[in-house]
Amino acid sequence: MEFSKHANAADRSYEDFDPLFVWRREEARDTLELHLPGFRRDQIRIQINHVGYLVISGERHMDGSRWKRFRKEFEIPSYCNDDAIHGNMMQSILSVVMPKKSRLTHQEEQELVTEKRENYKEETETTTKEGIIAEDMAHEFEEHDNVRLPQDTTRDVALKFMLVMVLILVIASYVADISKSLMAQGASYFHN
Repeated sequence: MEFSKHANAADRSYEDFDPLFVWRREEARDTLELHLPGFRRDQIRIQINHVGYLVISGERHMDGSRWKRFRKEFEIPSYCNDDAIHGNMMQSILSVVMPKKSRLTHQEEQELVTEKRENYKEETETTTKEGIIAEDMAHEFEEHDNVRLPQDTTRDVALKFMLVMVLILVIASYVADISKSLMAQGASYFHN
């Protein structure tokens, strides 16, 4: 983009457009194809926002101070692995590939459950009281073998971490305010 030959960004006039797109659903992945005539790869951004939506945007110079731009948001299907999303641009078609999360075979699931159960029993046999409670819980766990607990995604873990950090900062700020208040009251008490 030749910014020096064109007017400032404030003097630009934008023509917004809504690109045509197609979803292609396959067994191993979903592919989103956008028709972006006249756009080059370096004029397009693909991001995942804080809400978990796929945001595709771009702008390109047309002539003078006229620019063409677009912005599209798509909800990422829950069965797709958002850490493995990637894009490819070829002949004005942007293809965004969203691989699906791998599913364990039934045998692998059973092996995983058995391994977890064995590890759980080994850890709980250290004391008799805890061992009795653990056996009850293990029995409960055996009854619900078909229930698969969801794993936290990287984004979920990051959001939880940020929430904890914000809470710590709020508590620290509150404690600092209380201590300042107590110090001021103590100083005025001893000063009088």
